[in-house]
Amino acid sequence: MINKKSPIPVYYQLEEDIKRKIEQGVWQVGQCISSERELAEEYGVSRMTVRQSLGELVQDGILVREKGRGTFVCKPKVKQRDMMSFSEVIAKSGRTLKTKIIEFQIIDRPSEYDDIFKFNKLYKINRLRIVDEDIVANEIVYIPCEYCGVVTENMLEGSLFKMLKSLGFDIKSSDASIVAVNMNEKYRKIFKVNNDVPLLRTKSKFFTSDDTVIYVEDSVYRSDKYVLEVNIAKRDAKIK
Repeated sequence: MINKKSPIPVYYQLEEDIKRKIEQGVWQVGQCISSERELAEEYGVSRMTVRQSLGELVQDGILVREKGRGTFVCKPKVKQRDMMSFSEVIAKSGRTLKTKIIEFQIIDRPSEYDDIFKFNKLYKINRLRIVDEDIVANEIVYIPCEYCGVVTENMLEGSLFKMLKSLGFDIKSSDASIVAVNMNEKYRKIFKVNNDVPLLRTKSKFFTSDDTVIYVEDSVYRSDKYVLEVNIAKRDAKIK
């Protein structure tokens, strides 16, 4: 319960207790929690405090407000901390992953990759990553054809890490830039949403142990469904 004599802000105590109840199954995914009035009465706090706590939990993707209906418990976000494939992340979380290939073709190397790949022909792979029926990510991948030989769409429905390992390539590191992007009509169609949801874009290069770039990836994630946790070591910063 709430300790008003504690140096910990009341709204934060309320947040933590609501999260505890969700973890204990008092409120389950998709269930409407108590109203602001009911929470204010239960905890002996103002509705403004309740509104602030709920707002923080909505911002964190733990709750979602639906106008005229109430506040509901969200599905947990997909969390990625270490370098691993999206398939591995979902497998570790115990959730269901489906992949939909929306574009797969051989293309001439775009000029922006002239300094990255020496090969002229690349596979372009555009795919959706669907977690528990929600489209969470749109990945666009470029891999030199010479590295992979003949690739079929069926081979692309699983982990690219595993596919490349079966071909003799072991991915050891990556270099990525991460930016927020605005929702627009293009992304509404891709993610099949009507409302504005926060998006996160990553541009990554993946390296083998001999520092060969094996592929590059340009991905957009729903950041209300996906969390990328980054461990940063102290080093000279790059400003672009």
